[in-house]
Amino acid sequence: MRFYELPPEVENKIRNTDARPFVRVVLELAGGDVYLPDSDILECVITSYNTEAGGIMNCGELLLKGIYDIEQNAEYAPGLGIQIWYCFGERENTFFRFHLFVDDNGFQSQETGFLDKTTKVRLVDLSSKLDDTKLQRNWTDAQTVVHSVVCDRTNPENSLVHIIAKRGGLNANEINCGSLPFDIPYVIVVGSAWKELCALAKAYDAVVECGKDLTLSFIESPYDRENEYSEESCFTLDEKEITHYRFFNNNDKYANNVRLKYTRYVQTERQELWSYSDAPVWYDEDMQPYYPFTDDSRKIVSDNDYQAIYTAKNDEGKTRNVVYADQLDTEQDFLDAIEVTGEDKPVIVQYDTSTYKDRAIIQLNRDGKLIGLRKASITGRAIISETNYSIFVKDDNEIAAKGQIVKNVTSKFLSDDLFEDEPFCQRRAKDLLQECINCKGAYYLTTYLPLIHARVGAFMDIRLNAQSSFKKVRIDELTFRYKKEEAFSSEIWVTRV
Repeated sequence: MRFYELPPEVENKIRNTDARPFVRVVLELAGGDVYLPDSDILECVITSYNTEAGGIMNCGELLLKGIYDIEQNAEYAPGLGIQIWYCFGERENTFFRFHLFVDDNGFQSQETGFLDKTTKVRLVDLSSKLDDTKLQRNWTDAQTVVHSVVCDRTNPENSLVHIIAKRGGLNANEINCGSLPFDIPYVIVVGSAWKELCALAKAYDAVVECGKDLTLSFIESPYDRENEYSEESCFTLDEKEITHYRFFNNNDKYANNVRLKYTRYVQTERQELWSYSDAPVWYDEDMQPYYPFTDDSRKIVSDNDYQAIYTAKNDEGKTRNVVYADQLDTEQDFLDAIEVTGEDKPVIVQYDTSTYKDRAIIQLNRDGKLIGLRKASITGRAIISETNYSIFVKDDNEIAAKGQIVKNVTSKFLSDDLFEDEPFCQRRAKDLLQECINCKGAYYLTTYLPLIHARVGAFMDIRLNAQSSFKKVRIDELTFRYKKEEAFSSEIWVTRV
């Protein structure tokens, strides 16, 4: 990932200490955007960070001079859109950096004595709404998705990113995504839109963020086959510009054995998914089995919710559970395929293959006749589950030197599609192992430079003293700290790569 591109007049100001940066705040009111008076902005602290779940979140806090509350304006309420711009001198030397919203606490005004009147506003980005299941449509319903790809902007109906985002109320034209055409045969979406998008991004090492331009971005995966993925360093920071640093070993992220476990879903060809086999069974003179329907005691006759649970065979001939079936026999096909010992066939009372995707509901009636049922079956195409499917990759040299340290990874979004001539899940496990072995430590840095174009996930070079060389790092967290009466400060958490 690269830094944001700045207008030339703003880029020239980044290292110019004569141009003190300040913050401009825009309220997105119903009647149009309104700029707060610059003199009213006492403090503005904004943080952007990479979460353990896998997504980038942005949040912050404003301290304003004066009273801004719902009594002054009914629109000063939770959920109000706030734009954060960074400026250098002239009004045209500005850069729009964050699009945030007032959190549930709203505008918190306070007054001490008669003159000390301030308002505190805590800000969150759209991810907080996407993570709130109460605000989402049908959030209590699990959604089954079959034969989707990870992301495809040209076909949003088949793109898992777009399908999940739709649960959070986002439309296709609000999403910026790359191209990850890996087939995911079957997945159940159960959590909030944000949590599911984070898990998907983590599986494919992508960046998911509610950004400043489009509402949602799902980009920068190294497995994207069409869009550029860059690890180029975009900025250099040396010892003269770093005002403080702290080093961390980061050993908790080290591992030399990665175990990637997931449930593998496989699409089968059309085959028999169910065949009637309830006891008792009789045999004719040729020792061929059949099932006598001499009374109405059989469950398939007496029960109106008899379940025909599907199973299917994999390529190795082993029986596996079916999680989803389609291209199933119609009721007429089912009736025509019934085999009996005589001429009379059972009457179909119920044949329901639509209520459930892993079973049929069947009820037969013998209509008072004596029937010998040789075969009643359902044929269709199925998606089968291979549970606890695991991939193990390790580095024997690292294990010999440091002992075995295992990292267990699970994901429901992994694909078996090929990436550079090997299954993606295998390639992903290898890349995770290299990432865990290549653990060089992390730094916390502060600088007086306003690195307003820096982004979480972007790369830069740092040098801590004149005797050392530049080290390449990846940004994990950013904080821009503006106070009206103090110098601007950029605080950065980085990891060596």
